[in-house]
Amino acid sequence: MYDEHIKSRLSKDLRSFRESNANNSQMYSYKNAENFNKGIRSLGLVENDQSYLDLFRELITQIGNAMGYVRMIRSGGRHCCSDATIFLPNIDTVVSFKEMSEINNLDLNSLNSALNVDNNINQLVRNFLQGTEYFKLLVDVFAPVFHNPKNVHLKFFFIIVPPLTLNFVEHMILSKDKITKKNKAGAAFTDDGFSMGVAYILKLLDQLPKYKIKYK
Repeated sequence: MYDEHIKSRLSKDLRSFRESNANNSQMYSYKNAENFNKGIRSLGLVENDQSYLDLFRELITQIGNAMGYVRMIRSGGRHCCSDATIFLPNIDTVVSFKEMSEINNLDLNSLNSALNVDNNINQLVRNFLQGTEYFKLLVDVFAPVFHNPKNVHLKFFFIIVPPLTLNFVEHMILSKDKITKKNKAGAAFTDDGFSMGVAYILKLLDQLPKYKIKYK
């Protein structure tokens, strides 16, 4: 998006959209997205006959897949914690082994052991009860980077999403067709990395309101 050809085309599309949004009920034209894809291909192709928009779509998909990987690891961790908590009678009121050891006047080694047990149990309960705030954490960490003046060219990201979506649809159609082919390189029947990556970047850039999307 830093390329002048891309920026000028995005500026033109945005200006055209604003001039005609009253007549189009604020709908982005399919024809504009299609013309954008064709225009990008005219800038040249890289290896495997991919356009620059294909490469951008792949990058966004990788970001979304990374988010999915984080979600999978987090879900696995919560699953392990859930299995371990079945040995606790009540996770809301956990008995302190250290206090019980002190009441019964146990020796120092027993007190230290009881303290270690308490720490492990408290850590287990804390991990189990902790909400899925890791997405919010990822937004809080990377949002300042995306808002850095060096990345001002990303202010037009929201206007490139329709052409990117069309590019993704065409990519998925080709990927599904390859399932029935003898050479299955690049074959796939589903891929949610792109949609997650777009949603994440729009959130980082505070551009979700551009689509009038209600979100929490």
